[in-house]
Amino acid sequence: MKNIHRITLCIAASLLMSSCASYSVSKVSTSQFRSTMGLDPQDVAETASMMSQSMLAANVLKAKGAEGRSVIVISSFRNNTALYDFDPNVIFNPIRVTLNKSGVAYCYVTNDAYVNGNRAAVAHENSVRDFLGEGGHLSSGPSPQYSVTLELIEQANYIGNTTQKQYQIHMTLNKIGSGLAIWEDIKDVSKVGHRAAIGF
Repeated sequence: MKNIHRITLCIAASLLMSSCASYSVSKVSTSQFRSTMGLDPQDVAETASMMSQSMLAANVLKAKGAEGRSVIVISSFRNNTALYDFDPNVIFNPIRVTLNKSGVAYCYVTNDAYVNGNRAAVAHENSVRDFLGEGGHLSSGPSPQYSVTLELIEQANYIGNTTQKQYQIHMTLNKIGSGLAIWEDIKDVSKVGHRAAIGF
């Protein structure tokens, strides 16, 4: 009986070791991370980058600020989808990277911790100078000439066993001071899914 018990333990141990040994990890391209019906981060990043390049190609950034570049702030984002946990940085980052690398514009987000921290420090220093009666206020940095507003929209259609989902990214460039939208674009990310019929 003891021999049987020992043999059983040996078999279990060997199976466990073989299952662990068969597990491997390999590096893959991020383009392989695609979900079935959800909004993939890679889809959003590619679309946002493409829209930013389209905006630059339109040659509408006439007003210049720091170092001869236009200063753009991403001022608002509306999420009109059921994706309540959607991280807006997924769409912010590719826009910022594309614009900042272009040599044409500087771009930041209104809730940028570094920008806000710098402005708070400058404001504090200026208040101290005012209290001590010293002149010469420090500058908190160049003011933006343009703002970008973004909206994410979701539409779903159900036809039999087929589900169609369309996500729209709406991007608008506004000229600060005039209140005019001087450029805008809408891009779609579409998904189609099929449910297998259940038979008895």
